[in-house]
Amino acid sequence: MQRRETGSSNFEYGARLTEIVLLGNVALRTGKKLEWDSAGLKAKNAPEADKFIKEQYRAGWEIEA
Repeated sequence: MQRRETGSSNFEYGARLTEIVLLGNVALRTGKKLEWDSAGLKAKNAPEADKFIKEQYRAGWEIEA
């Protein structure tokens, strides 16, 4: 039995694919075609999409980076 040295998934490809699928859900919720800024993680033409892209946490429950 030969041991694998790398993972069996291409995470760079998988991350982009996941981003596209999730943005489809955001587009459906906003009812708009999104112009996506992948570097800034923002919809350029739909500020109302922000609430679906980044969760707002209650005071005391924030996630620290």
